[in-house]
Amino acid sequence: MKKTKISIVIPVYQPDSKVFEMQREMLKKQTLKAEIVINENLPQAISFNKGIKKAKGDIIITLAQDCVPETRNWLKKLVYPLLKDKNVVAAVSDLILPEWYWKKYPFMTRMTTMKDIGKRRPNMDARACAFRKKDLIKARMFNENPNVVAIDQYLYNNLKNIGKIVHPNVSVFHLHPLTNMKKLKLDYKYAKEIGRTLLNLKFDDSRLWIRIIRAVPILGILAILPVFPFKKYGYYFPAYVLFSPIQHIMYLAGFWKGFLMGDKN
Repeated sequence: MKKTKISIVIPVYQPDSKVFEMQREMLKKQTLKAEIVINENLPQAISFNKGIKKAKGDIIITLAQDCVPETRNWLKKLVYPLLKDKNVVAAVSDLILPEWYWKKYPFMTRMTTMKDIGKRRPNMDARACAFRKKDLIKARMFNENPNVVAIDQYLYNNLKNIGKIVHPNVSVFHLHPLTNMKKLKLDYKYAKEIGRTLLNLKFDDSRLWIRIIRAVPILGILAILPVFPFKKYGYYFPAYVLFSPIQHIMYLAGFWKGFLMGDKN
């Protein structure tokens, strides 16, 4: 493999000590070595940008404090597309919510995060991605506007106009601690961001249409029912039906406030 400097940028803010230790241990075991750049107690976008500027690597890995590489070869496989193809601008890890960690959540949070159990593939996610430093600079890095929640969406929109974004079939365990209140606040914040930026997004994304349908009162509940894992967790369905309207109300409140207020939020 071509000799290339690699830096891993990790924003840190009140991390779960056990999860953070798991992450550090797995980074030590990686078959490919990298510089670790840690920034503490800053907003995530600012922390990422500060770390990117400070990093010595030609390739930058953005890694959330609650993401643990699945294997020892995670880093090697993640950066490989960037080394192989000059047209690739980002390599994206899949995210895994293990069932054993999901069971640690409060009951209502378990019901509203049931669709996330197992592996999921985001278009792009700041939690565990690889980029060339020069491409990040060209894409203006992460949006530091404090009103912006989905900072990876802005970067994704800019990067996809520069080159290819690929998924090299590597994963991280996403061990994000949640309480009932924290989960509802996240639902509200992300919905508000979707509503606020709706007019700036393209309608060729099927996920966007689903998000819009979810913003329709009552109909929005029906949009989240198909994702319920009946085969494995059918016995939880009555509880899911009980708690899903609460999640729907938070989504409605956030989406329409974001849409109607725009950048005034």
